[in-house]
Amino acid sequence: MIGAAIVFPAAVVGAALVGGIATAVYDEAYPSGGRAEPKLQRSAMVDCMARRGYRNMDPNVKVPHVAAATQIEPPSPALKTGRDTYVAEKLAKGMNCSAVPRAVLEEKGPGFERYSVGCSDGQTLALRCEFGNCLKEGAGGN
Repeated sequence: MIGAAIVFPAAVVGAALVGGIATAVYDEAYPSGGRAEPKLQRSAMVDCMARRGYRNMDPNVKVPHVAAATQIEPPSPALKTGRDTYVAEKLAKGMNCSAVPRAVLEEKGPGFERYSVGCSDGQTLALRCEFGNCLKEGAGGN
């Protein structure tokens, strides 16, 4: 009973304090007591969205923020991959060929796949994978 008597007045005082601060801020922002002008709200919203990369499609709204032009590069061509691409890239990384190796499928046959991986030192690593087991190909091939 005593705990409720202590907590309840504190809650009432806290609510009054928060309500008073909110009223003071609202009165300062809108001295006439009304809402903000719709054109101002729309302009502020469109400007905020323009800063995040959205384009203004409404000709009636002027946007003060103009996004910097970004250069869009064409998409890189898709690399040919196969069933053992992941295994080949993992082997190339284990052989210190490249930090981020990209295996390209060169040839595919019954039960095998041949990959080439460009290494960071400029050489190309040739791999042959058979049913998930990849090995480095010799100079003469297999």
